[in-house]
Amino acid sequence: MADSKHIREARFGDVASIYEVIRENPEEVLPRPYQDIFTHFDRFLVYDDGGVKGVISWQVLPLIDPERPDRCLEVISFSVRKQDHKKGIGAQLLTAMIEKLKKMSPDRVIVLTFYPEFFKKFGFRETSKENLYQKIYVGCLHCTKYTSPLTCPEKAMEYLVNGS
Repeated sequence: MADSKHIREARFGDVASIYEVIRENPEEVLPRPYQDIFTHFDRFLVYDDGGVKGVISWQVLPLIDPERPDRCLEVISFSVRKQDHKKGIGAQLLTAMIEKLKKMSPDRVIVLTFYPEFFKKFGFRETSKENLYQKIYVGCLHCTKYTSPLTCPEKAMEYLVNGS
């Protein structure tokens, strides 16, 4: 089983490994350009027990309506090497990321996923994509996999922080 002592903040030297771990799961995780990972490596946590076996990152979603602020963070680039699936690495990474993000005091943390049952175990609940205008604005309109955010098969999930 995975051990949380192997989770740490990413370093510059991890960029190539992060890139490869994300590319191992192209059906579940949108690829990221190497340069994007390089310039945002400080937003990654990695599971490293002698080699990077799992990664997770986050991004801030824009404020759409200042009259109704929604401080929203998104979990992105969450990937575990295929040979290390079902070993608890993903659970450890997600738990560590939730704790990290809660310290920033967002209203909610969102994720788009093909695995809603996994995220439910950690307090996420399904929500309508229509509640994620910030995500659609930032990423979904530029998606290279699906023609419309509303036809994308991923499930929208949210984790409400402090009972928001």
